[in-house]
Amino acid sequence: MEQMISIEEKRSFLKWFLRSYQLKSRECIWLLNYILSDEHLLGLLKFVDNISGCPRAIVVSEKNVPHPAFIYRKQEVETHEPEKAFHDIRMDQEEAIYIHLMFPSSSRSSEYVSILEENPYDRRHLSDRYGEEVKLLIEKSEKQFMMTYLEKKIDESLEKKDKNQFERLVAELQKLMV
Repeated sequence: MEQMISIEEKRSFLKWFLRSYQLKSRECIWLLNYILSDEHLLGLLKFVDNISGCPRAIVVSEKNVPHPAFIYRKQEVETHEPEKAFHDIRMDQEEAIYIHLMFPSSSRSSEYVSILEENPYDRRHLSDRYGEEVKLLIEKSEKQFMMTYLEKKIDESLEKKDKNQFERLVAELQKLMV
């Protein structure tokens, strides 16, 4: 269920964000303006509600939230210096950049919510996405196990010549086969 946000939507949102909020660091403003000026970079930008597991991610905070002004993470390396992120973004213009913006009432901002995309690296979303498939696979395995078990018990009841148990087990097996 991947949502595609157009470059123009990202551009409009970033302009709105920069007009509407004061950031803790002016270097963050420069970095966001640099990204705004490059259509290719805007295409790489993915707005997410958390950066959990993202291979390359940015967190930018508005001045009124109790979070660091800036975080840039690439694989296991993390920095709080927008200049280092700027150099890395200039050098690597192929890998997606996941960005989380921290500002008051962000979850209630229709502008922000409209450009949010699912974080494909977040394990919570993976369980949502694959949970139903896993559930069906487990149910199928349990059913197969139960059928094998009942067939074995049916064979045993035939060997013991236990007609009542045989009929009960066959009825159970038939229910499973439906």
